[in-house]
Amino acid sequence: MSNVGICGAGLIGASWAVGFASNSYNVFVYDSNHDILSNFFKTVDQLADDLKIFKNVDLNELKSNIKICDDLREICQDSLIIQESIVEDLEEKQKIFSELEKHSSIDTILASSSSYLLPSKISENLKNKQRCMVAHPALPPHVVPFVEICPSSETSFEVIEAAKKIYKNANYVPIVLKKEIEGFVLNRLQGALLNEAVRLHEEGYASIDDIDISLKHALGIRWAFLGPFEIMDLNAPGGIGDSFTRYRSGIKKLAQQQNSVPQYTDEYIKRLETEQRKRLKLTNREERTKKRNKLIALVRKLKLEQGE
Repeated sequence: MSNVGICGAGLIGASWAVGFASNSYNVFVYDSNHDILSNFFKTVDQLADDLKIFKNVDLNELKSNIKICDDLREICQDSLIIQESIVEDLEEKQKIFSELEKHSSIDTILASSSSYLLPSKISENLKNKQRCMVAHPALPPHVVPFVEICPSSETSFEVIEAAKKIYKNANYVPIVLKKEIEGFVLNRLQGALLNEAVRLHEEGYASIDDIDISLKHALGIRWAFLGPFEIMDLNAPGGIGDSFTRYRSGIKKLAQQQNSVPQYTDEYIKRLETEQRKRLKLTNREERTKKRNKLIALVRKLKLEQGE
C-alpha cells in the first residue's frame, strides 16, 4: 500500500482521507487543532455511510487505513503526496508548505486544496518549487470524484504525471490546467453562475427560491452528466458549430448585459441571510448537508451504472 499525508483534518481533509483510504491508500492525518483530531473518526463514520451508496465499503478496513498523527513530521515520512487542506490564507499556507518541504522527501508531492490561491504564490518561499501544485477538489471530495491540478510554471511534468496517477488510483477524475489562473476552472465557472444569480436577485428579476429551482430542476440535471460544450453539441442537429451559429447573437447579447460585477455589500449579504434563513434554519444545516452528500452519492451511483 502507498502512503498519503493529509495536513488539515477539517471537513475537506476528512473527506480527502476517506476518499484515499477507501481506495487502499495508507492515510496519515495531522491537524494542529486537537479537538478536530479527537472527533475525526466520528466524522469518518458519517462520511463512510455516503460511500456505501455506490461502492462496497468495509468500515473497519477503511478506518484501519487511517492513522492520526500528533506530529506534522509523521505525515511527511514516505508519503507519495501530502494533501494540504488548512484555512484559505496565503500566509498560513506558505508557512505550512515550508514545514512540509523541510520534513518530507524531495520526491514527495506537495498539493494544496486551495480554492483560489495560485501555486506560484503558495510555493514562493520554497527551494523545491517543482514538486508543488494546487489540487483543488469539489466539495465533498469523498463522493465527488473530481480534482483539478493547477501547476505553477515551475511544477515539473513528472510531478504532474505522478499526481494524476495517484488521484486516478483513488478513483478521482483529474484535470490539468495548462497554466495557472485564480479560481482555476471549477470556481471560475461556479463564480460566473453565482455572479449572475446575485444580479438577477439583487436587481429584482427573480426570488432566491426560483433561481435555485432553475438550477436544481433544469440545468443541474443536465450538468450532472453533460458539460457546456457537449450540451451545445446536442442542442442543434448539426452539432456544436450549428448550435453556436444559431444562438451566438443571443449568447453575445446576454454576455454584454452580464459584464457588471455585483458589489456584495454588507447590506445585500444581510438581506440574503435573512431570506435564506426563512427557507432553512441554521439548526437544520447539518441535516441538509448530510442529505446533500447522500444525494450526490446517489447521482454518482447512477452515473457509474450508466458508464458516465
